Amino acid sequence: MKVFVMDPIDGSAVQSLSRFHTVVDYPASRNEDWHAHADAVVVRTFEVRATDFAKAQKLKIVAKHGTGVDNIDLEAASGANVLVTNTPGANANAVAEYALAMTLAVARKVSLADRTLRNQQKGTLQNGMELHGKTIGFLGLGDIGSRTARLFKAAFDATILAYDPYAPDSVFEALGAVRISSIHELLPRCDVVSLHLPLLASTRNLVGEVEFALMRDSALFINVARGGIADEGALYSALESGRIAGAASDVFEKEPVQASHPLLQLNNFVASPHIAASSNESLQRMGAAAAAAVIDALAGRNPAHQILPKPELLHTPS
Repeated sequence: MKVFVMDPIDGSAVQSLSRFHTVVDYPASRNEDWHAHADAVVVRTFEVRATDFAKAQKLKIVAKHGTGVDNIDLEAASGANVLVTNTPGANANAVAEYALAMTLAVARKVSLADRTLRNQQKGTLQNGMELHGKTIGFLGLGDIGSRTARLFKAAFDATILAYDPYAPDSVFEALGAVRISSIHELLPRCDVVSLHLPLLASTRNLVGEVEFALMRDSALFINVARGGIADEGALYSALESGRIAGAASDVFEKEPVQASHPLLQLNNFVASPHIAASSNESLQRMGAAAAAAVIDALAGRNPAHQILPKPELLHTPS
């Protein structure tokens, strides 16, 4: 059977797949007709939409290398009887550590200091914010949010507030976190707001002009989750006007982000190109998990971490 790897993944995962199947690896996979030949595809940011499922008659599984599946049309996948899996937890440590790094970068103006020194420019660099003892608010307290909260608490003795109506009380108790009943109640109480939600119809533009207006003018906003959850125009206005002190984002509504993006022109904004999950260790874990899902699915076994759990639709190859 043929497996198309549509984005770069760790070489060990490609080797694992190659022991069982013919692999068309990235970037060659982008130049071949995967719709006609793929029994399985592995994707990171590559989009698989309704028109793709209509064309890919042999396709049995889309294995997401990562957690969020907003780049896969789940309704179309279900209609086409195609399995979808992901790799939850495999990148949690990497993303949590990166959230902490981004917060420090914007709080202490690390990126601005680096640019100022390299370009011999003048800038105000002496008024960065310490994080010790600050109040950190979390929108979402799942695996990544919880791990990030632990890091902030351990590193800075931070007070943790969180809004997550789906997280059980036991998660809050384990973290010593305070449960907040609404986003609007949480925002005014925080020195840093860290976003850890999936991109869904219900979360698109969840944080906009009204929400940024509720934040402290000294507050920082951190997004290592998904572009589109925060309204980028509203964020720009909040930063440019001094409504909030700073922000950092690893994700954008349209990626790859263009150098002309208004947010990238601001000195109180720190950006990176969707790499929070991309540590060496997490790439190995995600690659191994995605490869294992494909191998199991194509062998007629029930793969782990099914978003669309339809194992009865698979047939063991002869």
